Amino acid sequence: MKISVVGAGNGGCFTALHYAWYTRTNPRIEVELIYNPKIQPERVGQATLLDAPGLLWAATDFNWYDNPIHATFKSGIVYEGWGNKNDEVFHPFPADKMAMHYCPWEMQKLILNSGNFKVVEDEVDPYNVDADYVFDCRGKPEDLSQYHKLRNPINAAILAKPKWDTSINPWSRHVATPDGWTFVIPTKDSSPSNRYCIGYCYNDSITSEEEAEKNFLNMFDVEITKHVHFHNYVAKEPVVDGRVFKNGNRLFFLEPLESSSTQTYIEWAKMSWEYIFDDPDFDQYFEYSKNTSWNDIIPDQYGGMTESGLYAQWPAYSFKTWYEGMTR
Repeated sequence: MKISVVGAGNGGCFTALHYAWYTRTNPRIEVELIYNPKIQPERVGQATLLDAPGLLWAATDFNWYDNPIHATFKSGIVYEGWGNKNDEVFHPFPADKMAMHYCPWEMQKLILNSGNFKVVEDEVDPYNVDADYVFDCRGKPEDLSQYHKLRNPINAAILAKPKWDTSINPWSRHVATPDGWTFVIPTKDSSPSNRYCIGYCYNDSITSEEEAEKNFLNMFDVEITKHVHFHNYVAKEPVVDGRVFKNGNRLFFLEPLESSSTQTYIEWAKMSWEYIFDDPDFDQYFEYSKNTSWNDIIPDQYGGMTESGLYAQWPAYSFKTWYEGMTR
């Protein structure tokens, strides 16, 4: 089986790494990533939830001492100015777990050079790639006619470089503002993402760019570096012809308050894995049910030999009940 990933942004890199790592002991499965090196990776600081650091540690030897992606600790999320009762609300992660903030440009280099999968430099149409399954991770689409518009109060952001050391705080900050909210991604001064680690998010149909800049500079000691405008959307058809899976910004874009889009890419990779590998077809399920004894077909939680799992809503012993009840 061959699995091809097209695109080397956050979505493409983490999708390829997930599939390559978890199939590494199966020589019958080949994973490749195809990307156009002329397309520059995202520079805006990114953040994760808890899965990404573990995958990077296992598959790339990343650790907090040998840290080529300028990662900083993310022990949780601080919400500032959102409620009437408390000025700050902290959402902690379990004390034995740590998420991360990172530079996506350096993350791309780390994963592409990890040796976990084949890397091809080319510009291709995912629908013409010769593979059993393809992940289309080419970034934001130019034509949104095949996408649903998502409701989000913001559609623009002013990016900036902080004039203080944001990396001293081991958590993401998400600050309510008069026009929306601001994310503060703790980023080392030496990181390429330092110029874009703070973002003042607003709605450009309500607030002018000039007014947003004024309010931003009144609240934060920053140097403005970039203005961006965007759509919030999700694909009407996430999977095409049962073979091409969209992921990353080709699947959706929703400016996330908690800086959690990377986790969404990984979750979608997990869900597609279940479709590709763990969902037996009817004939396989039926044959297993027919040829397995009653003692073994009950779920393993009851002492049987069948791992917990369903075909639609039906366990294996239901198939055996129907087969023996109707044919004998």
